[in-house]
Amino acid sequence: MSILNGQSLLSSAMAGLSNTYATLMSNSSTSGKGLTLDDLTNVSSTTLYQLGSNYTFLQYLTSNFASLDNDGDGELTGTDLNKIMTTMQTQGLTYNEIQTLCASGNCDSSLYSTVLQYFNQIDSNGDGRVTSEEITKFTYDCQREEALAKYKSYRASETSLYYNDGVEDDTSSVLDSLRPNLGNSSSNS
Repeated sequence: MSILNGQSLLSSAMAGLSNTYATLMSNSSTSGKGLTLDDLTNVSSTTLYQLGSNYTFLQYLTSNFASLDNDGDGELTGTDLNKIMTTMQTQGLTYNEIQTLCASGNCDSSLYSTVLQYFNQIDSNGDGRVTSEEITKFTYDCQREEALAKYKSYRASETSLYYNDGVEDDTSSVLDSLRPNLGNSSSNS
């Protein structure tokens, strides 16, 4: 298993949210400081075209509007978005957030599918979220287990204490060449 980059997953999710929010704000017909639920549900075809593969981020913002509108003012503001992204950065992503935010193909597909497949094992503290650190730890733990399994089959009795490159068949001559004059050094002192 290659090293899974949890930071890449989080960065992709947050960049998609940020880009989607910016696109929606630039095309918003309201003069408010943020996006209303109406802005999210009545998006023009031009805006949908501009969003392209980021459409799943629009779906995420729409379906989670009430919980994302932190101050309950009926608008999703830049402050609300920053709070969401700070939470994601510090506390990680839920299974559903990963599914929704990475479904558009903005995340590395092998990373995305592996994290979803092993979500419960990666979530080592059981809080329902995976962080970059948990993803990295999971990767190292898997690599460690693979190495232990591979090298567990080797026995000390199957290894050689001496190395002989095949030039000479006499093991003692190999040892003698490593420690020349071993016998003579005590007599010459």
